[in-house]
Amino acid sequence: MTGSLIYDGVTRLGATLWKVFFISFLVIGLASQIDAQVRPNVLFIVSEDNSEQIGCYGETRVHTPHLDRLAETGVRYTRAYVPYSVCSPSRAAFLTGLYTRQTGHIGLATHKFAMYKDFKTMPAYFKDAGYYTGFLGKTHVNPERLVENFVDHRALRNSNFSKTVSIKEYAKEGRIVMENAIQAQKPFLLIINYPDAHRKFVNTSKNGYPTVKVENEIEPFPWIRSDSPHLRQELKNYFSCMNRLDEGIGMVLKDLDSLKVRKKTLIVYISDHGADFPRAKGSIYESGSRIPMIVNFPQSFSGGKVEREMVSTIDILPTMLQEAGIAIPKHLPGFPLQDLDQGIRGGRKHIHTFTTGSAPALHYIQFGIRDNRFKLIYNPYRRKNSLAASRYVNSKLTEDQYFGPFLFPDEYELYDLRNDPYELKNLADSVDYQKKKSELINTMREFQLAIKDPFVNQKNLDAFEKEQLVHQKINYRKKVDFRWPHLELFKKANLKRE
Repeated sequence: MTGSLIYDGVTRLGATLWKVFFISFLVIGLASQIDAQVRPNVLFIVSEDNSEQIGCYGETRVHTPHLDRLAETGVRYTRAYVPYSVCSPSRAAFLTGLYTRQTGHIGLATHKFAMYKDFKTMPAYFKDAGYYTGFLGKTHVNPERLVENFVDHRALRNSNFSKTVSIKEYAKEGRIVMENAIQAQKPFLLIINYPDAHRKFVNTSKNGYPTVKVENEIEPFPWIRSDSPHLRQELKNYFSCMNRLDEGIGMVLKDLDSLKVRKKTLIVYISDHGADFPRAKGSIYESGSRIPMIVNFPQSFSGGKVEREMVSTIDILPTMLQEAGIAIPKHLPGFPLQDLDQGIRGGRKHIHTFTTGSAPALHYIQFGIRDNRFKLIYNPYRRKNSLAASRYVNSKLTEDQYFGPFLFPDEYELYDLRNDPYELKNLADSVDYQKKKSELINTMREFQLAIKDPFVNQKNLDAFEKEQLVHQKINYRKKVDFRWPHLELFKKANLKRE
């Protein structure tokens, strides 16, 4: 009898446990479904090496209806900036939400530049929060595992500079990410890095894109200060790259619509820096550091808004985290763009930029700061700007087409961007602008101290200058375990913070 009671009690208890388990399973499953519906998907589109040559920015010689439509129904930023206008450092910045002088990633990954320690990246934040993550295109930061280890679907790792991989492949892989996320009942983070408009400038890919061709000759942009038949042909091909970029983006947007996830997807589009022409890519000038940026998500952002306040790609990660309901780490220097759009705060008072040239062969150090009207550039060493010279070589321009102040800049450059948007008249030595010059120098130094930039110390700056010049004659790229000595400077400068 006792055994029967025990058996019956266990049976009843087991049935009860099974009911609790089953209900819990249903609740968890339902919560997962609701969570996937409530938390937005995030589509982050990054194009390479293009300035604001898009229809919505006033360029009439391109055909970019899809980007234009994103701007018409979203927010278009007219003063968005990167902290460093070369690929790897720019990517390290928006992937970590930190300035390059905080992570130490101050040059190209292909030249062994890296972060001085493991920093959390965009895919890691989202994967940890339960998102399905996809990453298409090159990583181009070191260590790669900080990105790669947190990606569920990884494809098209090649840089694809020759545009041999069709834009249809990017759309195909992007759709796989969307479908996998839907099947897993998870929201997705999809990062797509397009090779357009990186050199080489391919007018028409072997796959036939773009379908809308650029037929007319393109006169050089006024900020280039150079002209030649070859440069005009490059510009024509560059414009075709912009058309192909837009067609590729259109394919991805079409899949968002067909899978019925467009309305719950935050879309962010940027270029990683300005176009690869003289006085642009790699420079601190507006044509290098100012980029197109569009944010589209009607649930949280205005539609058809033109935002003229200054913002940075440092602000992208906080924006995405806030929209996804993920806590924004206090150490991130950026702010969520929702706060600007909703009038909770204003834009940035200052934009801070920096370059080392990105590799020893291109080495040239510059610090930049701009406020609402003026820009100051500090060139600490008096010699030829190697990166500037390389841009002229790339475009096969003869020396009579070189712009002297770009190759041999003064120690300080100060520009009134309101009256001199192409940065041609240096006011740094003008008596009338000494107060503004001093103000910007002091603000730049305060910023360096705030982010623990090791180069605020002249001794460290001199050590890095010497290191880079020495390595112009050393084949460091073939050394398997090579680590840049300057990373120790960053480690030491940040010990107190950590």
